Amino acid sequence: MEKVEQPRPDHRAGWVERLAGMLAVAGGILICFAAVLVTVSVAGRRLFNKPIPGDYELVEISVGTAVFAFLAYTAAKSGHIAVDTFTLKLRSRLNAVVDGLWNLLLAGFLGFFSWGLLAGGLSARAYGETLIQIAWPIWPVYVTCSLLAALACLITLAVAFRKLGGGR
Repeated sequence: MEKVEQPRPDHRAGWVERLAGMLAVAGGILICFAAVLVTVSVAGRRLFNKPIPGDYELVEISVGTAVFAFLAYTAAKSGHIAVDTFTLKLRSRLNAVVDGLWNLLLAGFLGFFSWGLLAGGLSARAYGETLIQIAWPIWPVYVTCSLLAALACLITLAVAFRKLGGGR
């Protein structure tokens, strides 16, 4: 009887997926926070004519930041939308290469977004920009989203290299 060699687990892939999972959990917590905030604010507005000050801004920030937190998990799980009309009949290896190239393009865009958000955050800090309803500085949100976009970029690069390298 021949011994069938089991594929060795890629520890880097496991680390990438764990980090992406932790970011997704953080994004889920932010979404839950936004839902509770909306519920409490609407109830306060309806029952006591006292909504939570700045509720729109806080929900906006929470949901926007959560989106960036979810990007890494979607990339790690290859969960982005793919239209495979022209690649259905290609061999699986060639499909992996095509997917890897698309992931490289996505990583480029995520890197660009990260840079733009960081530049915006530094500009907002320099000019002392704050939220409108509550006087909190806005730059930490930009920087946080920039960091999340950078992590999503790195995770997308890891997925791209895994696909381009044949899963090794």
